Amino acid sequence: MQSELTKKSRVFVSTELGGRRETRSALQVVLVSFAFFLAAAPFAKTQLVQVQAFIPSYASALVICDLITAVLLFGQFNFLRSRALLVIASGYLFNAAMAALHSMTFPGVLSPTGLLGAGPQSAAWLYMFWHGGFPLIVIAYTFLKNEGPDAIGTGRLLHRYPTVAILCSVAAVLSVTSGLALLVTAGEGLLPILIQANSNFQHVILSVCLVLSIVAIAALWRRRPLMVLDLWLMVVMCAWLFEVALSAVLNDHRYDLGWYAGRIYGLLAAAFLLVVLLIENNRHYARLVHMSELENTTSIAEAANLAKSDFLSSMSHELRTPLNAILGFAQLMETGLPEPTPTQKRNLAQITKAGWYLLELINEILDLAQIETEKLQLSLEPMSLTEVARECQAMIDPLAQKRNIRVIVQNFEAAYFVTADRTRVRQVLVNLLSNAIKYNRVGGTVELDFTVTNEQHVRVSVRDTGEGLNSEKLIQLFQPFNRLGKETGVEEGTGIGLVVSKRLVELMGGKIGVESTVGKGSLFWIELKQTTEPLPVAPMAPPEAIASVHADASLRTLLYVEDNPANLMLVEDLIARLPHINLLSATNGQRGIEIARATLPDVILMDINLPGISGIQAMRILAEDPATAHIPVIALSANAIPRDIDSALKAGFFGYLTKPIKISKFMDTLDEALKLLDSQSARTNTFPLNPARPARDQPPQI
Repeated sequence: MQSELTKKSRVFVSTELGGRRETRSALQVVLVSFAFFLAAAPFAKTQLVQVQAFIPSYASALVICDLITAVLLFGQFNFLRSRALLVIASGYLFNAAMAALHSMTFPGVLSPTGLLGAGPQSAAWLYMFWHGGFPLIVIAYTFLKNEGPDAIGTGRLLHRYPTVAILCSVAAVLSVTSGLALLVTAGEGLLPILIQANSNFQHVILSVCLVLSIVAIAALWRRRPLMVLDLWLMVVMCAWLFEVALSAVLNDHRYDLGWYAGRIYGLLAAAFLLVVLLIENNRHYARLVHMSELENTTSIAEAANLAKSDFLSSMSHELRTPLNAILGFAQLMETGLPEPTPTQKRNLAQITKAGWYLLELINEILDLAQIETEKLQLSLEPMSLTEVARECQAMIDPLAQKRNIRVIVQNFEAAYFVTADRTRVRQVLVNLLSNAIKYNRVGGTVELDFTVTNEQHVRVSVRDTGEGLNSEKLIQLFQPFNRLGKETGVEEGTGIGLVVSKRLVELMGGKIGVESTVGKGSLFWIELKQTTEPLPVAPMAPPEAIASVHADASLRTLLYVEDNPANLMLVEDLIARLPHINLLSATNGQRGIEIARATLPDVILMDINLPGISGIQAMRILAEDPATAHIPVIALSANAIPRDIDSALKAGFFGYLTKPIKISKFMDTLDEALKLLDSQSARTNTFPLNPARPARDQPPQI
């Protein structure tokens, strides 16, 4: 809270440091004022025409300027809670009140001797109190200005109730000025005579006023740092000094040139700070308008990004759902009995090939959109680059053998560790290696190499012996959906892989580049920040022996909660090949909860987007029920956005499978869940885990 207050307070003249521009402007005003003072001083005693309207006009302008300045400074105090601001705002209110009283008591303006019972010396004494009082207030301000907003303590009246503090200050100023007015009118006889020929006392009082103004200027200069407000208060005090000198020291009588010039300096002194505050207010208004427009633009952009993210999530779900049926049944047909004929195998291979290619395209588009909307989450941590490279080599070896491409790995024996996201590094390397294989010549080579650069980065280079790229194609290389003229070729591709790879590498703090020679091949490289080898993780304790499972207890139950008939049929056909698993099904979350409580299945397979309550809500209800809390629940959903997967796993799912189903991964996850049950059973040395489960040959009573 305090840091936020400090950050916002910098926009005020009272807290904004005076820079060269502000100092230069203030100095220029002082020099111009001094030049006019020097020009007017020799003619100060020149008698001019008495203008009766001058004093009321001058006083009215002075009162208005000082009142507006006081209001603006009180407004800054209301935000900053600075005693110094409260003091200087009260000083300008004091000036306004004294100017009004001076004009009312000035003889010949509103009455021959002045109002309020004024005598011949009343206006002169008010002028002295006024021009001696304001410099004292400025001096007090200088001693308070470096206090922070909390210097007075949060429990003090000033800090907790700024409005009350302002009202108290106004009351104090009015009380002081009323007391001075009473003193110079009703108590005029108690005061020495100021206006008389060769009055030494008058010279003493004027000297005190001049000295106080000089002391105020010196105090402002010495109390660093200099704020913009300090600079312009020094300008005001210089004008104040020139006013007293011209209108009361260098002149002879009222209405001579010095008297008129001094009053003009007084009006300028009131106007200087007001102009600066008004300019500041205008700047703040412009800033607020800009911030408002920026906030509107930001909110619109955030809403657009959110809508885009929701659209992508929905698109992913809608595309993956039919793909799940296409690829799932194709995989079942490929491995089913009786075996498909050669023609059927060839057709199925084309179906699965096209299906997985479409899935790859969907994934790459989603990755690119996630990066563009800054929604992609990376897990940057120390990782072995050589280990990931070995995994990538194993993944692309079948493709290389199929195309008769030799993959050569250099410096594989050394260990290179970088700070990066392991999954994304593997994605980038697989993309570079597969491109090097696909766009190579028959019988060519792909060389994978590691080097450490001078900037303490590890460079991974992938060199091929393909046809190479000319300069025009190199410029277009990282453009989305641009396949550089290969659209009509036999090689499949989306034109997105390199774009995604580039942005992933940059998000991990690395660089990606390419060098190519037409007719010789291309060299793609990435650089990632090198780090030290992470500390080894302590080995886990050996797992406890799993108790043997009786033959009559080998039958397991899987509950599948799914509203899509095609997806349900696919899993039914898949589980039908596993004689040791009995499948139950429900078409909505509420029905799934009822069946789970009645039958206590070993594993639950849960779709996320269900009619009624969602799969996440159903899983949470089961987790809160002691009878079903132990059952592992696996999410099987077409929602493949990382954000959706993370939120589901954090909610408590045992695992998360995305559609389309990869049968091998489906089996592995199901096997892990069943092994977990076996491990729990071994620790309790009992099986089945839930004795309340009904006999398998009896239908559940629901």
